[in-house]
Amino acid sequence: MKNNKGIGLVELMLVVAMITGITIGILAMLQYGVIASVKAREQMSAGRLAQLIFSKIKSVDFYFLFNYDSDLTNFALSGTYGPETSQSATYQYLATLNSIKSIIKTAGFERFTIENTFMRRDSSDVNGNGLTSDLINFIDANSDLKDDYLASVCYYDKNSDGDYYDSYVSTVTNRKIAEQPDTHIKYVTLKLYKKGELLHQESQLISYELYTGIESQASDAALKLFVTQPANATYLYNLNTTDRQNAFNLTITKSYPADVIAYRADTVYPIRLWGETEPNALVHFYLNTPVTELDNRTADIGGEFDFQSSAVTNALTEGENTILAMATRDTMYSPYAPRDVILDLNPPTISSQTPTGTVYDKMPYIGCYLYDTFLTTGTPSGICQDVLYMEVNSSSATYQYNSTTGELYRDYSTELSTGVTYTVKVEAGDNAYYKVMSSWTFTVDIQDPDNSAPAVSQKSPSGTCGEPLPTIMCKVQDNQSGINPSSIICKVDDVVVNHSYSPATKFVSWQPTSAFTNYTYHTVEITVSHWADNPADKKTTVESWGFTVSY
Repeated sequence: MKNNKGIGLVELMLVVAMITGITIGILAMLQYGVIASVKAREQMSAGRLAQLIFSKIKSVDFYFLFNYDSDLTNFALSGTYGPETSQSATYQYLATLNSIKSIIKTAGFERFTIENTFMRRDSSDVNGNGLTSDLINFIDANSDLKDDYLASVCYYDKNSDGDYYDSYVSTVTNRKIAEQPDTHIKYVTLKLYKKGELLHQESQLISYELYTGIESQASDAALKLFVTQPANATYLYNLNTTDRQNAFNLTITKSYPADVIAYRADTVYPIRLWGETEPNALVHFYLNTPVTELDNRTADIGGEFDFQSSAVTNALTEGENTILAMATRDTMYSPYAPRDVILDLNPPTISSQTPTGTVYDKMPYIGCYLYDTFLTTGTPSGICQDVLYMEVNSSSATYQYNSTTGELYRDYSTELSTGVTYTVKVEAGDNAYYKVMSSWTFTVDIQDPDNSAPAVSQKSPSGTCGEPLPTIMCKVQDNQSGINPSSIICKVDDVVVNHSYSPATKFVSWQPTSAFTNYTYHTVEITVSHWADNPADKKTTVESWGFTVSY
C-alpha cells in the first residue's frame, strides 16, 4: 500500500538544524577569510606607507632627526633647535611631521612614532666577538650620559639651554657636532598604530654620509684598537708561591679544552699585553676605570704592540678585573677596549673523601667534594669540569658532578667484591690551570651471616599531608652487609613506582607527576634486602605506612 505520510516534524527539524550548522560554518569561514584579507591589505598598506614615511624622514637634516610621537604635543619636541649661534624656537621640520601625520590619518592609522638608537662601529671590539667593523649601539649602563667605552660620544648641552636638540662646531676638530651622541649613524625605528595597537614596525639605518656624500669617521673614533691578549673573559694565574707552582705543574690525565684560556701574571712573568692599532699610535692601559694610566706602549710601524707590563700586573687584585686600553695619535683616539679577566690566587682542593677503612657494603657511596675558593677576597676562576677524572683500582670510573655543591661521586652501576681493598683517585683543576689530586683506600667486607634485617626509618609523609604533590621518602640502612640497591621496590597504592635511591644519604624517594585528589588516603610499601644471604629470614624487610592528603 502506498505511504502518503510525507515528511514528519522531527525530520524537518533535523534538516533545518543541518542546514543551519552548514550555513554557520560557511559564514565563519567567510568571516575568517574577510578578516585575514583585511589584515593582509593593512600590512601591505602599512609597508608601502612606511617606505613613504622613510623617504620623508630622510629629507630631514641629520642633525634635526629626533624622536617623535604624533600623539603628543609638538610631536614630543620641547626646546630650541639648530646651531647654537642661530637658535630657533620652532622646529624647522614641523611641516614634514604634520605631512606624515596627515598621510597616516588618510591611510586609516591614528598614530606614528619615530625612535632613534645611536650606533657606532665597534672599533675596539667591546662585544668581544673578534670584529672591529660591526655596529654596536650607544651604551650608557651607569647613566652618566656618556658612552661607557667612548666617552666623547655623549649627550652634551653645549649652550646650557636644557635640551639636546642643538649643534655646534668643535674647537678641536673644527667640525659640526650634535649635542646628542654624535655617532653619525642612527638606527631609526618607525611604528604605526591603529585602534591603540601596534600594527606595523620597520627600521632603517640612516647615516650622516647619506646627506653629505662625504666620507668621514662617522660614528667611529679616529683610531682602531684590538687587544689580542688577554682575550676577554679569560683567567690569570700567579706562580709567586710554591703551592701555586706545584698546583700549576701537577700532571693530570685529562687536558684542558681550547676554550679555557689562562695567562700568567706575576712578578717573574708580568702580564703580556699584545694587540694591534694604527702605526705609531700610543696605547694607554688602565685598570677597572680610565682614571689613572698604569702603562703605555707605542705601536710599531705595522701597528702592533707586544710587551709585558709589571705596572698592570702589580695593580691587579684577586678576583675580577677589567683591563682598559685606548690608543691615541696626535688629536685622534680609539674607544676603550675592555678585557675582563679573573686573577686566581688559590688552587682548588679536594675534601670529605669517603669511604675509608672497612666498608660493609658492596655498592658503597664513593665520593668527595671539590672546592675552588678565593684566597682573601673576590671571585675564583671555578672548577673546570672538562678535566675532572676519577678511577677505582686504576680503572676509569663513571662519575657524577654537582657544580653547585661541589660533590663528585661514582655511579653505582657495578657491585664491588668482598675482601678486596680498593684505591680511589680523583683529579681536578680550575679554569686558571691550577690542578689537584687525591687518593684514598677502603676495604669491602660483607658480614655473612647478617642477623639484623635492613631497617626502614624516617618515613614521610605520614598522618596528614598538606601538599598535593608530596615527596614520598624513607631511609633504608644495614650496618653489617649493606643495602642492595637493586632489591629496593617502592609501591604507592599497590602500584610499583620508579623511585630514586641515594647511597650517600640512604634515602629512597618518589614524587607523583599529578596531584593527589584532596582528602584521599594513600599507602606506601618498601621492600629492601641486604647483601648477606644468611639467615634467609633476615635478608629482606617489607614495611608499609599511609597518609591522608588534605590541602
